[in-house]
Amino acid sequence: MSRTTSKATGAKGPRGRSRGRGPGAAGGRTSAAQSHREWLTLVDREGPFLAVPPLARLYSTGIPAIPPGAKEALRDAKPAFDRAWDAWRATEATENEGAARSEHQNRPEDRPLTAYREARDAWVGTVLRDVLGWGAYWRPAPDPALQACAATSPNETVRVEPDGALMAEGRVGALVLVVDPVGSLRGPLTDGWSASPVDRMEEMLRAGQASGAQGACSIGVVTDGRWWAIVSAPPGAMAASGIVDAQTWIEEPATRNAFVELLSLRRLLGGKAEERLPALFKASVLAAEEITVALGAQVRRAVELLVTAFSEAGRAARAKGEPDPLPDDPAEAYDAAVTIMMRVVFLLFAQERGLLPDSELFKTGYGLTGVLEGLEERVQVEGEESLDATSATWHRLLATSGALARGVAFEDLRLPAYGGSLFEPGRFPFLSATTERGTLRVTVPDRVMLHVLRAVQVARARGQEARRVSFRDIDVEQIGYIYEGLLGYTARRATGTIVGLMGSQGDEPEIPLDVLDDLAEEHAGDAALAAAILAWVKDHQPSSTPPTKGALAKALTAGDSMEDAERSLLAVSRDEDVRDRLRPWIGAIRRDLRGRPTVVLPGGLYVAETPSRKNAGAHYTPRSLAEEVVRHALEPLVFRPGPYQSADRETWRPLPAADVLDLKVADIACGSGAFLVAAARFLADRLMEAWEQDGTAERFLASGRGPQELESRALREVVARCLYGADINPMAVEMCKLSLWLVSLDPRLPFSFVDDKILTGNSLLGITDVRQLEELHIDPASRNHGQGGLLDVDARGQWGLPVDITGMLRRIAVKRRDLSTPVEPGDPMRDTKAKDATYAGIQRELEPLKELADSVIAAGLDAGGRSGKKREEAYESLRVAVSRAYPAEGETDTSMLEAILERGLAPTVSTDYEHWHCIHWPLELPDVIQDHGGFDAIIGNPPFLGAKKMSPALGSNIREWYVSLLAGEVKGNADLVAYFFLRALFLLRPTGTLGLIATNTVAQGDTREVGLDQMVERGFTITRSIQSRPWPAASANLEYAAVWGTRGAVADGVPLACDNEQVARISTLLEPLGSVEGTPERLRENAKIAFQGCVVLGKGFIVEPEEAEVWIAEDPRNTDVLFPYLNGEDLNFRPDASASRWVIDFDGRSERQASLYDLPFERVVEQVKPERMLKNQKSYRDYWWQFAHKGSAWKQAVSGLDEVLVITLVSKTVMPLRVPTGQVFSHRLAVFANNSLSLQAVLSSSIHWVWAVKYSSTLETRVNYAPSDVFETFPRPYLTEESERVLETIGRTLDEERREIMLRRELGLTKLYNRVNDPALADSADPDVARLRVIHRELDEAVMAAYGWDDVPLDHGFHTYRKMTRWTISPAARVEVLDRLLALNHERAAAQERRQGRKGEPS
Repeated sequence: MSRTTSKATGAKGPRGRSRGRGPGAAGGRTSAAQSHREWLTLVDREGPFLAVPPLARLYSTGIPAIPPGAKEALRDAKPAFDRAWDAWRATEATENEGAARSEHQNRPEDRPLTAYREARDAWVGTVLRDVLGWGAYWRPAPDPALQACAATSPNETVRVEPDGALMAEGRVGALVLVVDPVGSLRGPLTDGWSASPVDRMEEMLRAGQASGAQGACSIGVVTDGRWWAIVSAPPGAMAASGIVDAQTWIEEPATRNAFVELLSLRRLLGGKAEERLPALFKASVLAAEEITVALGAQVRRAVELLVTAFSEAGRAARAKGEPDPLPDDPAEAYDAAVTIMMRVVFLLFAQERGLLPDSELFKTGYGLTGVLEGLEERVQVEGEESLDATSATWHRLLATSGALARGVAFEDLRLPAYGGSLFEPGRFPFLSATTERGTLRVTVPDRVMLHVLRAVQVARARGQEARRVSFRDIDVEQIGYIYEGLLGYTARRATGTIVGLMGSQGDEPEIPLDVLDDLAEEHAGDAALAAAILAWVKDHQPSSTPPTKGALAKALTAGDSMEDAERSLLAVSRDEDVRDRLRPWIGAIRRDLRGRPTVVLPGGLYVAETPSRKNAGAHYTPRSLAEEVVRHALEPLVFRPGPYQSADRETWRPLPAADVLDLKVADIACGSGAFLVAAARFLADRLMEAWEQDGTAERFLASGRGPQELESRALREVVARCLYGADINPMAVEMCKLSLWLVSLDPRLPFSFVDDKILTGNSLLGITDVRQLEELHIDPASRNHGQGGLLDVDARGQWGLPVDITGMLRRIAVKRRDLSTPVEPGDPMRDTKAKDATYAGIQRELEPLKELADSVIAAGLDAGGRSGKKREEAYESLRVAVSRAYPAEGETDTSMLEAILERGLAPTVSTDYEHWHCIHWPLELPDVIQDHGGFDAIIGNPPFLGAKKMSPALGSNIREWYVSLLAGEVKGNADLVAYFFLRALFLLRPTGTLGLIATNTVAQGDTREVGLDQMVERGFTITRSIQSRPWPAASANLEYAAVWGTRGAVADGVPLACDNEQVARISTLLEPLGSVEGTPERLRENAKIAFQGCVVLGKGFIVEPEEAEVWIAEDPRNTDVLFPYLNGEDLNFRPDASASRWVIDFDGRSERQASLYDLPFERVVEQVKPERMLKNQKSYRDYWWQFAHKGSAWKQAVSGLDEVLVITLVSKTVMPLRVPTGQVFSHRLAVFANNSLSLQAVLSSSIHWVWAVKYSSTLETRVNYAPSDVFETFPRPYLTEESERVLETIGRTLDEERREIMLRRELGLTKLYNRVNDPALADSADPDVARLRVIHRELDEAVMAAYGWDDVPLDHGFHTYRKMTRWTISPAARVEVLDRLLALNHERAAAQERRQGRKGEPS
């Protein structure tokens, strides 16, 4: 559901500033794009609302004016409604605002409200019927078609139905919801369901879509009379909404005209589908994604420019003989640049959403809103280069950062000390360091800041005009994605001259000038040189995106004649020698945002990839996906009883507020915090509903505060008490904190304190039990207690730290609970400082224990990670080292312990980190791990790293450690995600839940066996799953899986959800699990029926038909060795399924016998023999004139048959065809030595298809059919005379009618079944397809009857199984059929074993 953190929409919003100014009002003509931008600025938007590019394409001359009749109706009706609104507001103003609102919402008989409702309903009816032109197509509720669109609160205590809809000819164009007057249509309601009116409309639209009912649509209209919202909720995509104020429709005609036009009949139900409103929204979603991706690239370039500016400031200082102001570690400069960008975005986001003071002093002296416009005006007047001489924006930003960090208490401006690391002045001291004259040592010119501000406020998506970005349109999750793209980079100090090459924006490569010069000497010509440069880039910067070879060669050539080459080079250096070296490359050197060549001179800083970059990939996680994961993970926790106890929602009971706030939810690979933000919103909604129940909300509102302030308080409570995160990248941790601050920001209060909950380190490395620390061993159970652990006392007295670890952690847990409270409004500055001090004290207290815990990990890693003698010896050495470092008496010697730490925690391969940073969960979070028993839920999207890349990326010792410690010595080539799943399970409390997404390999092969298989063995129940689904954003082309489940009990009969279908159980393959377990066995009754075709091994055997005809004409005896050669492509794509080529087959003939066929033998000698002589297998060389596998078995089996059945081994259809014998079948075909029509019917059925898919591997949407695994295990029905007759009849019908369709329409098998299995192709649109669907339904019913299973409802339709959508039986039927087939297989296998035993044969 959507949620906003902005202030309630009201007259003081952007409308108030813009009244009377529609598009073009400033004089002069404006473009269509500009006119659309202008009216869109007057709309309160959230999510991917309508974007300018699709609007401009549809309305190339702007939005049309409303018809005169509609305008007249509006003028006539509006005064009466305005009077009713004013009367209602006047009545409300006489009472306490909060109490009045609560009272009015719960007393429908209240007279002022009743009068308002009457006027509102008349006004709404006029707008819908007469202004929008819906007329008779407006259908008020009740209407049976709308009942399926009802939305309910999670526990079904509140039910909302549409108040009507636009309907015509059985189609619904839009739903309508009419509500009582509210401050904002986005604000939470207080009727027991916190969802706002806009959110409720989204839920109704989703409900209609899920039901598949007649009332399903994606557009909704919400209004209280004054405020009108258009809501879009496309299936499977993110919702969007825009709100307009009806009180301004006279003064702001452009917005009114747009509202009327977009909701007109032709845009909802008429005209072309691609020109209707849903299509506009779909295009706008794509445009919004493009904007997000563009901003990500722009921000990367802006950070690079800031690093360049720091570098230039350092070079200028050194040139003056002053000390270098930059830090010794270049990475600190990069982190500072990223932090500056984060500050910029925070300020713009918070200021545009009204979350910072609105005073004139803040606007003119501190805020960033409007600064870009001021700089642009200077550029117009003075030219851009003039901005190099001033740095007012930089000083302003530092001043604002200081004010937000320390707080301000002026007469006309008060700011709390926001706290947090984002604005902490001491975090990057070089930014605020001053000279003896009191000036800053590092300043950034206004010209650089101009481009920094442009980078985040003006998007330049590919193929689109530059577009001004409003932070009211950008979600917190989108901001997180923009910044995640900065991970995997750092700053380095150049030892020589570094050149930035052209490439994809934001991902361009860098290369040393020395390397370019060397390559130029080795390669003559621009094309050869370009190829050499690209090869170097591929080897050294694999994640960058350089230009193509042709583009780079062209750029190198063009550089020779560039007009501004000399001026550009002068901007880099005044040294003529340097310019001479750079000149040959100037055409290929990219320009920075200022237009200067990107060249870093020796000693300067440049941005470079870190080692993790080549294995990393930041993909935009749409808010809808994060919310889906969170909802299904947390819903079982916020109701007791709830989803895991009962399928009846009416029996669910919401938790009281205290229990909601006691929940502990973590993302152990949190990145920028998208999933934690979604969890904050979800839990805040449930908390507000709990407050409704216990009276807290009523008391809060009675104090004069509004629903959105209640929402803000709920968010701050949840962020302070419930949410935890961890990430290996320190900058990701900062980004996550920023996301949580943004979602819970209150302009009157400091940031929520989250330093104690968002941890930096490797979630998979660290102790998980205090006993590991006490015994100084990662496996304390392997040691005899009292053998000399850290706290043991023996006859010689105590050695080790004189600490009661359990007692210490108990005390720390108490302190941490004090931290887990929102900042107190009474004295927020003091409370923030107190929390900082408390947390610092906890860290000091834990420091020695964390060092020893580090040593436990380091000793194991130093020994190679795996268990065994070497690791045991390492732990014995550790005990000695600790006894020396912490002796009972005498001097300490830490050298041995330090050496263990250094060796063990230093990565053995090149990584982003000098040392691994462990997270010791029992030490860091004793209040969660010990006191609470673990997390209640773990959510998120763990990083993907393929099994083969783990050792090169992390080191073999890390991989062995994961195998030993996390996987319990279960080996296999598992992807990294398997170990994250195992760690997440371990960190859950006994009733905890998981909601994780991953690549679809999580349910495949070794990754499944190491991860999900073990989790289920350890008591985990998968309660919901997605096996494979396309990533819901166009910017990423990948498939993902999702897993939800619990360690706790799930009541019998509670339905689970597998790919949104209700099932009884879910397997680790993430598909429905039947009641019959085990694997199928091969059945002797199916032996020697199905064969693989011939393996030819030699292209020289293949002959074109024309050539074969010539050879036969020349010597008719050649028909003995020339045959049509049928392969899978022929079978799938030729309408007559005939062979397109011929083949030479000498079969078992000797070399002498083969040589009697002159032309064929000559071809094989020339084209096959040389190739065969290179093969390793002796038989291939010795019998080079024969096929590698001659197919003798199938040839013998089909002798005497005129026809056989064949299936392409790798295909989408898995459909047998009847073909003539007398031809050679390719190894890509399965050949069935049977021409029975009844067998053809069985093999053509969905019953055989589901078995084939279940027990075959799949390649994307194709099945890899293995006869030995599929057919030989498939228990065919035993046929009676009647069932055989029925199957022969339906088999003949399918074969003859399908063959006729294929020949008549010239369709191959694949193209034909693409149509049959296309859900978008209606029966009425293609009678042939409709007929085949009927035949297959009847065929499936006949096959089921042959088994005696006609009691199973098949419910044919379009269903998806393992990514394949097909006209087939329902998922429920599929599970039942597979169960029965497997049971029948086991029954027959047991019978054949019994028969074998009676015959005395070996088993």
